[in-house]
Amino acid sequence: MATTDPAALPPQATWHLATDLPRPGGPREADNPEPAAGLHEVVRIYGIRHWIEQSYKQVKDELG
Repeated sequence: MATTDPAALPPQATWHLATDLPRPGGPREADNPEPAAGLHEVVRIYGIRHWIEQSYKQVKDELG
């Protein structure tokens, strides 16, 4: 479950994702040169991060 409302998390939630990306409509949106990231984009970036880390580990193991 991905949500921006901590009260909506299940009682047995075991982790959360913290990011420094500005959210749409947030106080830091206007000051940031990058566009604000919505919840869908943050979840997508987090998923890509895992894939990149695994690929990097495989390449590193092959090269020694």
